[in-house]
This record gives sequence, C-alpha cells and structure tokens, in this order.
Amino acid sequence: MGACGEGSRLDAGARATWAAGPAAVVLGVLAAAIFLAMTVGLMLGPLLVVLATAFHTSVAVTGQLTAATALPWGLTALLAGPVSDTYGRRRLLLTGLLLLMLGTLGAAGAWTYGALVACRCLTGVGAALIAPNCLATVADLFPPAQRGQAMGWLVSASGVATAVGLPLVALLAERGGWRLPFGVLGGLVGLVGGLVWVWFPTHTRPPSAVVSVGTHVWTVGGTAAVWWVLAANGLQVMAFMGMSSYLAPYLMRTYHLSAGDTALPLLVAGLGVIAGGWLGGRVASQAYRVDAVAGAFVGGGLGAVLVFTTALSPWATVGVAFSVASLLLLSWPVTAALLTEHAGPSCATATSLLTVSNQVGAVGGATLGGGLLALGSFPLVSLLCLGAATAAAVVLHAKVPPAAAGPRPLGPS
Repeated sequence: MGACGEGSRLDAGARATWAAGPAAVVLGVLAAAIFLAMTVGLMLGPLLVVLATAFHTSVAVTGQLTAATALPWGLTALLAGPVSDTYGRRRLLLTGLLLLMLGTLGAAGAWTYGALVACRCLTGVGAALIAPNCLATVADLFPPAQRGQAMGWLVSASGVATAVGLPLVALLAERGGWRLPFGVLGGLVGLVGGLVWVWFPTHTRPPSAVVSVGTHVWTVGGTAAVWWVLAANGLQVMAFMGMSSYLAPYLMRTYHLSAGDTALPLLVAGLGVIAGGWLGGRVASQAYRVDAVAGAFVGGGLGAVLVFTTALSPWATVGVAFSVASLLLLSWPVTAALLTEHAGPSCATATSLLTVSNQVGAVGGATLGGGLLALGSFPLVSLLCLGAATAAAVVLHAKVPPAAAGPRPLGPS
C-alpha cells in the first residue's frame, strides 16, 4: 500500500476497513464527493441571468456570488489540510459534506440576495474540507507510480461536474425554477455523505499525529517548488474560471439562447475537463510533464480568445471551449502529483494549499471577468484568460523542476 509519506500510513484497523471496501470502491465514493463539491461550486454559471432577474440586480453583481463561495473556501482550506494530516481524514470529510449540504439546501430557500450570499459562504467552507482530504486519501492509498492516474480520475470527476452537473443545473432551472437545482444537489450531497460514512476507513489517525499542525505547515511552506506550482495553478484557474463562469451568459447574449438551451452546449464543453483530467493522469508520471503542461496553458489561453471573439455559431464556440478546458485542466493531476511528491507526510497540507490556490484563481477569474464584462466587452474577458494562462506557463516552465527532489523531513532541521 502506498502513502503520501511514511507518517501517514494507515493503521491495522484502517487496513481492515480498506479490505472490506476495495480501493476502487473508495475511489468511486471520493470521486462522487468531488463531483458534487465542484458542481455546487460551479453551478452559478447557468443561473446568473435568472438570479439577476429574481433578485432585481445585474449579471455582473450575481457573478460575485462565485467570489462569495471562493473566499471562505480558500480561507478554510488553509487549516483543513494540516488538521487532516494531524488527526486523520474521515471526520473532516464528513464535516465538509454536512456543511456543503446545509449551505446548498439553505440556498434553495433563500429569499434575499444577502441570504443567498451567506449560504454560498457556508457552501465554500464545506467544500474546502472535501478536495484536500480526497486527494490526500488517494496519496495514502496508491503508490507513486499509480498515484497520478488515480488523481486523474478525481480530476475527471470534476470534469463530469462541468459536463453533466452544469447542464443538469440548467435543465432543472428551466423546468422548476432556480431553487430546484439547489434542492436536488443538496439531497445528493447528503446521499454521498452516507456512502462516505459507510465506506471510508474509521481508523485513519496516522502515526504522524504526534506532529503538530504547525510542523506540517512548516514542512510544506519551506519548499520553494510548492509555491511556484501553486502560483502557476492559481493563474491557470483564473484563466479557466474566466472562460467557464461567463460561457453560458456569452452563449445566451450572443446567440439568444435560453438557460435550458445552454444545457447541451455546456455538457459538450464540460467534456473537455474530463478529457483533460484523463490525459493529465497519464502525463503526471512522465519526465516531460512540466513542459507538456506549460505548452497546454498557452494553447488554452489562445483558445479562450477565440471563444469570446469568434462568433461563428454556438457549436463552433462550444468546440473551442472544449479544447480550452482540455488544455487548461490537463495540469490538475500533474499539479497534485508534484505537490504530494514534495510534501511527503504533509500531503493534505499541500493539497489544501492547492485548494486555496484554486479559490484565489476562481476569485480572480470571476471578479476580474465580471468587472471587464461590466464594461460591456466579452473580448476583454478573453484577454484576461490569455494573460493568466501565459503567465502560468512562464512560471511553471521557469521555476518548477520536472521531478521532486524528495520531501523535507517533518519539523525544523
């Protein structure tokens, strides 16, 4: 059995639980948790126009609900990883699913814009506890040679959120109003929480529990390559969120589609995230992985320019968006693999910082994109995407070695 570090190997009780629940089953449950966290996090895109109408505001203002989710998501993730590395994964993952469920169901009943903002903040706190624990559990369970591919499946699950979850949100909103998607997704989160309760190991307190939370933070924070990987990832997410957050409004405004009409196009575009995760999982163990990701960033940025400037047809736009998602999201399994390799027994701390990086990028993409859109120009949003993706490529290529030199020991030397 592999582990993200010697200090986080599962104890005998946990191994017995793994035997009762095969790794493939647990991986499936973790993928479902990430699918729902990502779907709830991204679900606002198809709803921006209808929410603006319901709360008597503008699309640019409702677009800031993404920032209301991302900010607490990023702040909570700062603690989620170190606590998980110290005390184990199960309790934090279940807490995250509970908070995600409460925030999503609460949003379904929100009657004011302020209440909706509060529920999205709670949603962000819950989601912050999910991805770091899922990625760290994969690092616990799979050896390095298989870890990248397993993480690729989790990234693909986030792609399913874009390909299936967002069109589902659009269809539910078309059929039953904007409250229905929140209610359905909240119920599904509760169901997955029950599966985690059954399948996830009950004894996961690692031997490294004697090490303080602060020591895990020191171990990861003192590794320069970790910060460069996180910086490149944040810029990539800014580019991706700049496109994905405003793709549905662009289709609706440019081609006069309804929210329901965007369901199938969003599904096709979201398949690009699945393709990127699948490809990235296979690139993650290769020597050329850093150069491959840097090149993909540049291609994704150029593609985003085409998405918002070349109005040939809805399907031509969606086809380019598929390519952009594939190129930009190819990096996620590689990024996760690099971080866990550098972090050793503090891998959840590293992956929680990845979550912070994701949310910083999401805030940047949604907020800056909304500001540029408020100026009345979708092409300006595309320039944001191109600039962020190109900067990510430069940072990754110039500062990140293709292989980790090995994790630092726990604690100051």
